[in-house]
Amino acid sequence: MAKQRQASGRKKADDGRSRRSVSMADTIEELDGILANAGPAEADNEDYWRAVRAQFPYNGSIHYTNNGTIGILPHMVLQAQITVLKETEIQDGDTGGVDYPAPHEAHEKLAALINADPSEVAITRNSTESMNIIALGLDLNPEDEILTTTHEHYGGWSCWQHRHAQFGNPIRKLDLYDPPEDEDEIVRLFEEAIRPETRVLSFCHVTCTTAWRLPVKKICAMARERGLITVVDGAQSVGMIGVDVKDLGGDFYVSSTHKWLFTPKGTGLLYVDDAAQDKIGLGYYTGGGRPTARRFENNASQSHAPLVGFAVAVDFHNAIGTCLVEDRGAAMAKWLKTRLSDIPGVRVWTPMNRALSASMVSFSIAGMTSSDVGTPLRERYRVHSRGLYEGGYHGARISCAMHNSYEEMERVAGAVEEIADNRC
Repeated sequence: MAKQRQASGRKKADDGRSRRSVSMADTIEELDGILANAGPAEADNEDYWRAVRAQFPYNGSIHYTNNGTIGILPHMVLQAQITVLKETEIQDGDTGGVDYPAPHEAHEKLAALINADPSEVAITRNSTESMNIIALGLDLNPEDEILTTTHEHYGGWSCWQHRHAQFGNPIRKLDLYDPPEDEDEIVRLFEEAIRPETRVLSFCHVTCTTAWRLPVKKICAMARERGLITVVDGAQSVGMIGVDVKDLGGDFYVSSTHKWLFTPKGTGLLYVDDAAQDKIGLGYYTGGGRPTARRFENNASQSHAPLVGFAVAVDFHNAIGTCLVEDRGAAMAKWLKTRLSDIPGVRVWTPMNRALSASMVSFSIAGMTSSDVGTPLRERYRVHSRGLYEGGYHGARISCAMHNSYEEMERVAGAVEEIADNRC
């Protein structure tokens, strides 16, 4: 029998306001007006988040809780790309009266979002491409070791395998064990794993497995004292939580911005700190001058649509605000973690501590594989999750994005409860 549902603590909307329809904005000015009419910009104002959800044209029959794999586009980001493609391919000149950003503004807006100089950022296709650029381009000796972790996504691990195959650099994985209790414990694990031959420290900001948020700033500071190169895989971070690359202090930072920043599919981020530009080679020929991160972009004939969509996506994110997006995701994830923790047989891998977690929740059910959990979630309950496979974990991961609702999270919790009750 299902347990009594817990109260979420969020503000309830009255029936009249709940039924009110919300239009999709074509411009940031229209979006600002829609959000202003939805009431206070607060993490627990459901009217506000209903207005945000209305900006996403996704209307699939399955509940989408897998932003950690790939995001769904807001209307204005999708429309920007369609308009630019029509202008380019049909040349009808019909923009619908919308003044879209120029393609070059994508770099400026992205750099401002993460506190970087535009020369330090390249727009790539995703984190996997960015990680491969770094792994193959770093100036290392064959005996220099790469230290990474058991929680890396294949895209953040296979690049080092390629490096090993091409140049012989040894690779070693640090096992981070169970959910950490505090930041210093994690830093200590990294510090104790470093050997004299270790040259590169490569790790996630938010792990794709357990959805732990690692103390990047402290790890990078420790690594810098030991003369190590730091490569941070922020595939799950930009757009989900605040990312200030200068404050974090790493040499390289990558992200799949199509996940939580809702940029077009096939767009991602490579950040190369100005002081680390000389630590990496390769890239496209730039005709002299000091190398910048832009040398890793193919600037030949390409569609402007993704770059215009990218710039619009940053504007969309900024209209809501990083702090508010992070607060909303953290609140919803905490609610779901609490709910799942009360289900017999369920183990939640994501820490309750906000400093060590973000907007995703990973869990397992005793005696069940990832497929045992994920298949019924998708086929029976119409919930799109992501299975856990890396690091020996089994279970599912749920994303709590700005377009998700507490009703969807209740559906997830109820489904998991029934699956756990009926497990073999």
